[in-house]
Amino acid sequence: MDKICVIIPTLNEEKGVGKVIDDIKQSLKDYDFEIVISDGRSNDKTVEISKEHGANVIFQKGIGYGDALLSGYLFSIEKFDADILINLDADETYEPKDMPKFLDEVISKKSDYIVGKRKVSSKNMKVSHIIGNRIISSLVRNLLHVKVSDTQCGLFAFRSYLIKNIQNWGTPGWALNTELLTKAAEYGMKIKEIETEYHPRAGTAHNTTIAGGIANLSVILRMLRDSQPLLLMGSIGSFLIGLGILFGLMLVSDYLNLGEIYRPHTATLSGVLVIAGIQILTLGLVADMIKRTRLKRIAPRSNYFLKHKS
Repeated sequence: MDKICVIIPTLNEEKGVGKVIDDIKQSLKDYDFEIVISDGRSNDKTVEISKEHGANVIFQKGIGYGDALLSGYLFSIEKFDADILINLDADETYEPKDMPKFLDEVISKKSDYIVGKRKVSSKNMKVSHIIGNRIISSLVRNLLHVKVSDTQCGLFAFRSYLIKNIQNWGTPGWALNTELLTKAAEYGMKIKEIETEYHPRAGTAHNTTIAGGIANLSVILRMLRDSQPLLLMGSIGSFLIGLGILFGLMLVSDYLNLGEIYRPHTATLSGVLVIAGIQILTLGLVADMIKRTRLKRIAPRSNYFLKHKS
């Protein structure tokens, strides 16, 4: 039986964490699982309540949601040799009874990464959050080629294979789930969405729409650099080359009409732009080659499951 670890990031979640733990125990009573509370040094009774309800409690090394998740993942792999990692929030926004649907899909090896598709409305989520989530999810789908409609859902499950293969982590901020999804797609893991209930949170929210949006945009840019370097650098390089050519054509027009070049500084700018564009485009080609070489070192999905076949 696969070993499952449930990761719950917490920071002052005394209002909901006890019920969430109890509901998880009831929902997963037929599974081999551990509950890991990854706490950001709460100053209420979150830790005491978590221990009273039988959860393992660790304290994250850094700060923030992403660091809490990553600390929980690494602890679960080292301490319990977890095969499957699944996380949800401690604020009662997600239904633990939905977790078996996620886990069964991974256990059966039909999918490697399951992400929730929340049923949201203005009754359970702020309109600003709904709009922000749709914008970020659209950017992730179209720029990073991750075909998921709700990339920001806090209930998702995946094989620990993913964490074990990520060698270079960025700063694990709020948008860690965006990074994990992108890496999963890059590594060839099969990703699937499952609808899940979503409720208004118990307690006070720790993030804002703007802060979450900025965090996600920074991760998207970094993921573009790492997973789609030719797209990012190629676009920048092509833009600079095109701009340099445009300035050059202006000079040619002056020479043809007036018989003389009156703007020598424009000639210099044109040359600099074209050279810079070519250099950035070349860097993109080199980075893409390095990325492909790196991916060859990662075991393909088929080999992984042959080795871990039940």
